[in-house]
Amino acid sequence: MDKSRGETEFHDADEERAASGHPVVALLTAGAIGLAVGAVIWQYRRSNPQKFASFDRAVDMARSGAVETVQKLNRRLREEGYSPAQIEGRAKKYLSQLIDAAQRRG
Repeated sequence: MDKSRGETEFHDADEERAASGHPVVALLTAGAIGLAVGAVIWQYRRSNPQKFASFDRAVDMARSGAVETVQKLNRRLREEGYSPAQIEGRAKKYLSQLIDAAQRRG
């Protein structure tokens, strides 16, 4: 029994030395992981440009009164290089309400 207890103490001390004895290795590992995650995020953003930006732009145009209908809004989005694919269902109704409100103001 004493031998297993001694081995356990030896392993605990070994693990403690490994964790505290090489902070440079830990920092390099964390840096490499951060770099890899950053590269993945960068690649995702490059392959899916402005996924939600088109809806944000649509809301801006609708609020400004720059368009009279949702169809004209979709056309303007395409002309500016945005994808109007997100504008359907509830989003379309919301944008229509914004356009109506802007026309009543103006």
